[in-house]
Amino acid sequence: MIIKRRLNLQKAYHACLGAVLAVDSTVTLAQKMDNEMETEIKQAVAIFDQATARRDIETLKSVLHPDYRVTANRFRGTPGTTLITRETYLEMMKDGKIGGTKYEEEFRQISVTGHTAMVDVMLREIGVPAMHKYLFLVQNEKDDWQIISDLPIVIK
Repeated sequence: MIIKRRLNLQKAYHACLGAVLAVDSTVTLAQKMDNEMETEIKQAVAIFDQATARRDIETLKSVLHPDYRVTANRFRGTPGTTLITRETYLEMMKDGKIGGTKYEEEFRQISVTGHTAMVDVMLREIGVPAMHKYLFLVQNEKDDWQIISDLPIVIK
């Protein structure tokens, strides 16, 4: 009876240990997936910033979602809110009205829910804060991250 009870306790112990290890490996796998997604998101934002600095329209077309919008609220002292479509944004870029400035990125927060992400990023020009942005990204059918919404706040 004692031996049988001891065997049952050992089985229960091993079952609990197995369950703990399974949960631990699931958490580790989830963390790995989050880290990989975060890296992919940072890369998409870096590609966007570099293409904007070079006014590289073709690269911008690949990283901007077809429904991309800029929401500029009181941008550079203007009253009200201005919405800029992807087409207008690319045209302004082509005409040299926007872009052309290289920034260093300081990622403050990245929040991912499923196939959607929010990025809080500070852009610095030669170490001086120049623009704070909230970017919203979505994964397309190929699981590539694309920027769908851009809310810039000019600091300087």
